[in-house]
Amino acid sequence: MTQPENAAQADMARLVAEINANPNNWQAYADLVAVLVATENLIEAEDLALKSLGLFQANDEALQNLLYATGNVYYVAGDYQRANDFFGKITDLAILHDATVMQAQGWYAQNQFQKALVYALTAVEQQLEDTGAQVLLGNIWLGLQHESKAAEAFDAAIHVDPMNFEANFGRGVVATAKGDQDNQWLATAQMIDLQRYQAQAQRLDEIVQLLSGSRLDGESD
Repeated sequence: MTQPENAAQADMARLVAEINANPNNWQAYADLVAVLVATENLIEAEDLALKSLGLFQANDEALQNLLYATGNVYYVAGDYQRANDFFGKITDLAILHDATVMQAQGWYAQNQFQKALVYALTAVEQQLEDTGAQVLLGNIWLGLQHESKAAEAFDAAIHVDPMNFEANFGRGVVATAKGDQDNQWLATAQMIDLQRYQAQAQRLDEIVQLLSGSRLDGESD
């Protein structure tokens, strides 16, 4: 067993002990669900998450956090529609932004770009300096073949975090599609993480071909 696996097993044992000692400790339930998800024990995570929702119906703080934990189980399992059903029930301002981002990601994963856009725009309005939300918004705009809007989102992320790989890579995709000769963004992405850049080279080619093709058809901005 590897060191991370040993650590995960230790976390599980500790959290189970905490739950046994205090069955009203909703945070221990949420944390245990997260550990089960991280260790890919998704069936057990689902069972525990749904059980915990029933146990803490009367505790709004607990219920809100457990709704998020349950949504995350289904998101990781690839059941994005069910995940969004749980994320959509969250009203607690402390986690509402994260839930909104997850809904955007869920729709994006299904190539439902228009629906994803609604949630991504809301997430960015909630937290302008969330680079992850800005990058997601940029990728959604790319999916919708709106290059200038995508560039704005990636630029916003770079303004907050100039060394953000995804933001620089996305901005570089837009520049490449537009035929910009001085593509500083892809050069920066390569400098930040060459291995990751090489792994995404195929995605770069596919997106550029898509955007270039739509421009020839007169559909791109």
